[in-house]
Amino acid sequence: MRLRRLALALGLWLPAAGCDLPGGGQPEWVEVERGTLVVDVDVTGTLEAVDSAPVGPPGIPGVWNYKLAMMAPEGEEVKEGALILAFDTTELDQRLEEKTSSRDSAAKQLEMKKASAKVAQQDNALALAEAKAELNKAKLKAEAPAEITSVLELEKARIDLSLATEKVAYLERKGRSIRRSNEAEIARWRSQRDRAEERVGEITAAIGQMQVKSPRGGTVIYETNWRGEKKKVGDGVWRAETVLQVASLAEMEAAGEVDEVDGARVAVGQPVSLRLDAQADVELRGTIREISRTVQRQSPENPLKVVRLEIALEREGDGEGEQGGARLRPGMRFRGNVETDRVEDALLVPLEAIVVTPEGPVAYRRGDQGPQAVPVTLGRRNAEKVEVTAGLEEGDEIEAVPQRRTEGSP
Repeated sequence: MRLRRLALALGLWLPAAGCDLPGGGQPEWVEVERGTLVVDVDVTGTLEAVDSAPVGPPGIPGVWNYKLAMMAPEGEEVKEGALILAFDTTELDQRLEEKTSSRDSAAKQLEMKKASAKVAQQDNALALAEAKAELNKAKLKAEAPAEITSVLELEKARIDLSLATEKVAYLERKGRSIRRSNEAEIARWRSQRDRAEERVGEITAAIGQMQVKSPRGGTVIYETNWRGEKKKVGDGVWRAETVLQVASLAEMEAAGEVDEVDGARVAVGQPVSLRLDAQADVELRGTIREISRTVQRQSPENPLKVVRLEIALEREGDGEGEQGGARLRPGMRFRGNVETDRVEDALLVPLEAIVVTPEGPVAYRRGDQGPQAVPVTLGRRNAEKVEVTAGLEEGDEIEAVPQRRTEGSP
């Protein structure tokens, strides 16, 4: 008799408590409340130093690809002028050897030509002096008095004078021609030597530039490419590529990106909250400082279109590189939200409490006979809550996670 009474009491209590769902599960109730609805969009990205100097290979004429031979350790504090990068100089050493050989060869040819030109000029001067001496003798014979010289001898003397005059003129022309030719060839060898000497100086300077000094004091931070990879010794580097940065850790900023569909909802000045992947318990806050004017591909491998943002972070820490109680470093990845709208005094319910039906959205409100379907009109929403503009009142209790009901159930 006592067991029958207990069973009857339980049978009356369970329906009154709302346990009329298939499977006998007890529903979970939440209260409709008024509050502030923050509407936001997701943002991801990496931290960057506000004050930093990018460092890469030197811009050497004719060199487009470089090979890393030395890198300062990442995280090391360096002073201005400290050696932080060095590149392989094998190719430049070969060029230097070739140009040095060319310079030495041209210099040797120049000296040889100067010597041969001097000898040629001396030989021509000697021949010219002899020709002039013969010319003087011929003049004396040709000018001898006719009384003491036969007609034949006088005629022969005049012919010798003409020949001697022509020989002197020829040797003078020859001397000028030799001088011009020698001067031109000497100038050619001198030019070759000077050009080679200039290239030797340029290559020597380029070899010196292959050791890169820090442009400022700061912390060495390796640059990460779009694959998330960092350079190491032995890797090739393109001429305009950034290998590392020397950064001040005193202040950080965030380089973020939002999905293309959310791009129209973000604006300069909107507040942003971020959490680092490596320190998820620390929240950073900031505001959007700049928005890219174009939609860009996220990466060469990912076709997702994004809008890039620059986010100014609030400074809260006292130590270098500390903001929001976290020790920040360039390259740290983050996830967060951009607050695009804020609705004050809104009637809010969990997003999971709304069921979409062919007739429109409904919520299951607690009633005397269990959950009752109530049509609702919805307003703005975020990832967790939605604004109800009609159908429910503050203080109503609704089913938090509506369960599937059998046909004919409310």
